[in-house]
Amino acid sequence: MKAVPLFVRGQTPPAVLNGLLPTDRVLDFHPENVRDLDAATAGRVYVLPSEIFQEDFWPRLRTLLTAARRLYVIYGSGKTSLEAVQAMRDGAFDFVYTSEKAERWVNALDGAAESQALWLKLFDAPKSPRLPLLVGRSAEMEAVRKAILRAGPVSASVLVNGESGTGKELAAQSIHNVSGRRGPFVAVNCAAIPGELMEAELFGAEKGAYTGSVASREGLVEQAAGGTLFLDEIGEMDINLQPKLLRFLETRRARRVGGRGEYAADVRIVSATNRDLESRIDSQDFRADLFYRLAEVTVQLPPLRQRPEDIPLLAEHFLMEANDRFAKQFLSLEPKLASDMMDYSWPGNVRELRTAIHRLVIFHDGSVMRREWWKAPVIKIETPPNEAASPDTVGRNGTLAQAGMGLQSGIRLNRQQQWDLARKLLAQSGNDRTWTAAQLGIHPATLFRWTKSGKV
Repeated sequence: MKAVPLFVRGQTPPAVLNGLLPTDRVLDFHPENVRDLDAATAGRVYVLPSEIFQEDFWPRLRTLLTAARRLYVIYGSGKTSLEAVQAMRDGAFDFVYTSEKAERWVNALDGAAESQALWLKLFDAPKSPRLPLLVGRSAEMEAVRKAILRAGPVSASVLVNGESGTGKELAAQSIHNVSGRRGPFVAVNCAAIPGELMEAELFGAEKGAYTGSVASREGLVEQAAGGTLFLDEIGEMDINLQPKLLRFLETRRARRVGGRGEYAADVRIVSATNRDLESRIDSQDFRADLFYRLAEVTVQLPPLRQRPEDIPLLAEHFLMEANDRFAKQFLSLEPKLASDMMDYSWPGNVRELRTAIHRLVIFHDGSVMRREWWKAPVIKIETPPNEAASPDTVGRNGTLAQAGMGLQSGIRLNRQQQWDLARKLLAQSGNDRTWTAAQLGIHPATLFRWTKSGKV
């Protein structure tokens, strides 16, 4: 896709623009026709005079252009560098002086057009009206949405699996939202409460039931009556409490600590873990019968590295979130910044991405988040303790520390080293991209982009 430049008249255009801009792409622009741009063709690049900063309609125009994914190039006389500073701060793709040669103008317009096409490719995606908390357009996230929409309306218990930071609580909240249950969504982290107190937290306690219990109190299952109780990090639950939770799941009845009678509770249980519960069963740290009760339906959340096409949409979502939190006015991310973020593996998943965006918003100002503000953290490669490092060979079951680069345990790789390593792994594996991507800890789509762009 190629964007079409459009000159917005504000002063006599530089002579160098003659021939670069089609004569039918010149708009006599005034405050009263700001709305004309709202219906303009998507993918268009606008060429604006710096005098537009002095017009009272500039704030409206800037917001409209940037929020609608339309890039613009500012030109000015060059009498002061403040014009350029103001333009770039307000989100312009480039600033060109009127005295510059045609080649400079061509490069600016072509660069904006290329970036505009990338912008539309990365960011334009429909959002799910029924599951607004789950951001993403990847096949992996579509599978998650389908599973939640099927599991939500039924009364079965749901176990959400996924690495730390993948959004398990948001998935649980989404399950509740589509369940039709009128009660509240109540969440608790099983790892955050000592085992001896967890029973009282879940089922309640009568006055004097334990030291410090000065009044009777409801448990979480009572607080969540008619709704959903979310048990996060269920794999960390004390083994002695697990039979009591199992009985509640089977009977929907519970007894407060220190109480004599039972009470009924209509509550749906959704749990989550980043642990392998089946291995916990083998080690007798988790009950098999409880596992089967909790996992009547399972939802598997993919790590962020397996769905890189969702990163631009997530980054934009967190940008808007950070605007509200920190009183900033960012409108978008620079497309090449989003592309760079897609090449990073994000070991901390969505939580790490959110933190990175919020940090950038705190330390920078402007309308567009710039590429040069962010540098991908280097990847730390660890050699398994039971493997000896061999710098000369790598087999199909080899490790990165044995990839022919003399890497040792704990080495940290920058982006160029990642590309160099990817080339070696591809060569030594017979161009097996799937295996190479797995060794690098990246999605095969990321490796494909590296090879297509000539970086690998």
